Formats: sequence, C-alpha cells, structure tokens
Amino acid sequence: MRRTVLNRVRLATAIWRRYLAVKVLLVRRLPLPAVVDALRSRPRTLATHQEPRQLGRSVARALTVGKYQPRCLTMALVHYSLLRDLEVAGDLVIGLPAQPTNPRAHAWVEIDGVDIGPPPGRHGHQEMARFR
Repeated sequence: MRRTVLNRVRLATAIWRRYLAVKVLLVRRLPLPAVVDALRSRPRTLATHQEPRQLGRSVARALTVGKYQPRCLTMALVHYSLLRDLEVAGDLVIGLPAQPTNPRAHAWVEIDGVDIGPPPGRHGHQEMARFR
C-alpha cells in the first residue's frame, strides 16, 4: 500500500520527535540500559503501521540531512523505540567487528535474531550486548 504525503510527513515528524527524545537521554549521559528502559516506557505516538525493516529504512532516510547522518546508536535507538510504539518486540544489539582493529562498536535492531536495520544493520559485526 502506497503511503500518502500526509502519512509520510506524520512518520517523519514521529521519527524526528523520537530522535530529539533519544538525544536528550544521551546528552544526560545515562547508562545505555537506563536509556533503553526510558524509551521502552514512552507513551505510544506512532499512528501508522510499517513493516519493521521498512521502518528502519524510513528512520535512516528521515534522519539523514545532506551529508549528515546520525551515529548508528542514535538511529538504532530511534528504530527500537518506534518498534515499541508498534508493539513489535525488537532487540537493540551492540557489537564489534569479527576482527576488531579499534574499540568502535556498532548498533542495530533485530527481531527474532534477524537484522532489520537501520541500514547497514549488522554489517559483519558480532554481538556483544543485547537489550530487549
């Protein structure tokens, strides 16, 4: 089913609102489990239903402005939180490359062990932590 322009605007608005909420939580320098708990307990605001993988692509598209793209953790937290709005039980996953050359981690969302994004998703990383 094709989305109308109004539905796209509503989805983009919901994504940006959630992005701002995530940024506020991250600026407070809360531990990641506390951030995930805070997002899990947010009231439902997303009125549209989207397939989870498509929602991840929508998050990445909406939050990419020119050459700016938020960090993977921020996008994954937004995606995870919006899935909760849709009452879809996804997991936020943090991982490292199989052969790490630096301590830089990566974040993505999975449902039942399947990577659903946001892009690039798992991207060859091995799970180090999982938040339900």
